[in-house]
Amino acid sequence: MERLSRGDARRTRILTAATREFGRKGYENARIADIARAAGVTDAGVLHHFATKRDLFLAVVELREEVYQSIKLPAESVRALFDEFIAVVRLAAQEPDLLRFRVMLTGASRIEGHPVQGRARRNLEAALETLAPFVQNRIAAGEIAEGTDPQQLVLELLALNEGIRDQWSTLPDRIDYAAVFTIAVNGLYERVRAR
Repeated sequence: MERLSRGDARRTRILTAATREFGRKGYENARIADIARAAGVTDAGVLHHFATKRDLFLAVVELREEVYQSIKLPAESVRALFDEFIAVVRLAAQEPDLLRFRVMLTGASRIEGHPVQGRARRNLEAALETLAPFVQNRIAAGEIAEGTDPQQLVLELLALNEGIRDQWSTLPDRIDYAAVFTIAVNGLYERVRAR
């Protein structure tokens, strides 16, 4: 049992180091040797847990996705959905290296031949297909003002998250990602809620 937990601890250290390296250098420029050194293991130790650099990168992608899996639909209201987004952003803000990785991932998904090519498109399509009908239902229920374009509202919510996260990655000492996002999302909700 102790052996398994030491292996799990080593795997966690590797993922933490890989998150930092990939987030700062991108997939192409991050090196297994640097990740191994930062994790306190050998190159072979990294490759024991992750057969290739690509496997390691995709494991970090999965780790990052776990942060957003707590957002559940159907939420009881658009307000509750927005509050879930705020909670997830607050949680994500506690992991600056994972946030930097996410900023890098957004751009990387648009590079031809990249391991995550097309990912941003798939995620955006899935978000629109799921969230726009939910917003439409909340318009019909009287929570959101009539005349609100559901797709537009979803796009604004997602753009606030992506844009503020990107701004934070540019000026992390000056921008409080979670606080700015919370104020922006609350303002968005106030603009569209039924009176």
